[in-house]
Amino acid sequence: MSDKAKKSRNTKIDDAEKPEPNAKEYIAPIKTFPHAPKKKPEWFCQDVPCEIINKNETETKIRAFNKSRNFTLPNYLIETKFKHLESDTDSVHTPVYPNGKIPLEEFKVIPICIAKIIKEFKDDPIFVKALKKVEQDAHTAKGNNSCITIPGWYNYNKNPNPSKLERVGDPICNRNTRHAPPIPSSFTRKEFEESPSFPAPLGIRMQDFALPSEQNEIKKELLTQIFNCVNAPECPDKIKEEFELTITPNSHMCNWCGTLVDISELNQEYCSKEHSINLCHRDPVIGTKKGNVYFGHCSCNREQGGYSELQRVEQIIRLAKNNPDSGYSEMIISSLK
Repeated sequence: MSDKAKKSRNTKIDDAEKPEPNAKEYIAPIKTFPHAPKKKPEWFCQDVPCEIINKNETETKIRAFNKSRNFTLPNYLIETKFKHLESDTDSVHTPVYPNGKIPLEEFKVIPICIAKIIKEFKDDPIFVKALKKVEQDAHTAKGNNSCITIPGWYNYNKNPNPSKLERVGDPICNRNTRHAPPIPSSFTRKEFEESPSFPAPLGIRMQDFALPSEQNEIKKELLTQIFNCVNAPECPDKIKEEFELTITPNSHMCNWCGTLVDISELNQEYCSKEHSINLCHRDPVIGTKKGNVYFGHCSCNREQGGYSELQRVEQIIRLAKNNPDSGYSEMIISSLK
């Protein structure tokens, strides 16, 4: 092979190995602001990546990462309220998300549609409540009454409160999707007040954060649990196949007491029944993550308190060691045989 041919061949190989540049463009709000499509205002959070779908001379259609639908904004808003974000073939770069970026594949994740499953069981109100809890906990972050409302934000901007004695707003949204920006617990009030978005919210609690792909895994896990509960309806084959669920009827147990969970005891009113059913967390600090959340008894959840299972085990071990004459150690060893 001639040197010219070798050079040409090597050039083709090198070109083939080079990643294609990402043709899509991403922008992000410079600061949090409310937008009112069809008179129903919503927050656009600071630094959340927005994919540009298309644009013309007057308008730009975008899809914000933490929104379930597209928005069309006038170009003057795009030019004045947004900034450009760098991206590569794998991710879009943004400082407010873990590792400073979001994998582009997460923009393509299609959420598991719980509403479609609810239609199958519309005549079973208790089971529908369980399905709605799956949707809420897997998809929506916890609320926060300290977050400023959008009307309150407008009023504040008309007449900013100069008083240092009154706390205005909070960085945590009053509910948002779980893939909104996670705010670390170390984030201070001073940092919030110095933020360009103040007093508008910036995101959600760190322990509430989950990417769309993880939210689907959480939904699958919880769906499997409720179909495995005592008195749960039979799971249709089409649901098992579509969502890849492995169902073993009458097998789901409460982690804390080790007894089977009866889904007919589900009660939406917080701990209003001694043995009512609710979502429990093996470690409350971690929050609703795959492997950390399950349907269990409210009474058992109260016994666990705000501690993790591991912390409770460590407490029992400490109690047994510090009281050698109590017989606790022998009782523990005997019960584990």
